[in-house]
Amino acid sequence: MGFWSKLILGGLGWTLGGPIGAIIGVIIAGAFSGVTTNSIGDGGEKESDNTKSRKTTQGDFLMVLMVLAGSVMKADGTASKSELDVVKAFLRANFTEAEGKEALQMLKKIIATDYSYRDVCAQVRLRLSYSGRLELVHLLFKIASADQDISLSEINVIHSMCYLMGVTDNDYFSIKAAYSAYANGGSSGRQKRTTDNSITLTKAYSILEINSSATDDEVKKAYRRMAMKYHPDKVNTLGEKVRQSATEKFKAVGEAYRVIKESRGL
Repeated sequence: MGFWSKLILGGLGWTLGGPIGAIIGVIIAGAFSGVTTNSIGDGGEKESDNTKSRKTTQGDFLMVLMVLAGSVMKADGTASKSELDVVKAFLRANFTEAEGKEALQMLKKIIATDYSYRDVCAQVRLRLSYSGRLELVHLLFKIASADQDISLSEINVIHSMCYLMGVTDNDYFSIKAAYSAYANGGSSGRQKRTTDNSITLTKAYSILEINSSATDDEVKKAYRRMAMKYHPDKVNTLGEKVRQSATEKFKAVGEAYRVIKESRGL
């Protein structure tokens, strides 16, 4: 039995139930020997009381990321090699070379599987913390931009996922603005961060979820609120690499505040 099979049997919590569990059951039945839908209980048709009480593990977050990433990657009709490379890099950062390869094969199975991301998002909304959901959105933007261009269909899918997961529009646009400012290379709004002015004043206000008419005191309050919301410590339980990824948005909040202060002479 490989690493991924062991993770599913012993390293996952609430994702073994509900619609995500159903996806796991279908994929595992045909992908890994020795593991069947019976091995994960009810095949994911419903969540038992025991499953509902389980805390979110790093494996749960990784499973949700791959399932939702699969939907985003398919949104424009094809999953590009560059998008798979981004996911591969994330997996390798969290696991060994062999484990990452096995997880990547599972992602390919997920992409080839017919499922509703809407049902998955509903389960995520109930079981994953709001901070974890915000980091999911950040990583989905990162994956969608890997082929140097985020298509409108991919943007629409991510926006729809945010709505279904209970992520506010303000947070969606804040993450979108921050990611476009910090992404490396690319087009369609993806800027390489080569100067301290990589975050425009318009994006700075969007990142702090305020508008240009906000008073200086409102700007300060917005910064403190956003810094608290996106502090990397809020996703500590999801693994060190996820925490490091969360640091990108935290830094963007700080730079947005700096840009606004400089524009106002504060």
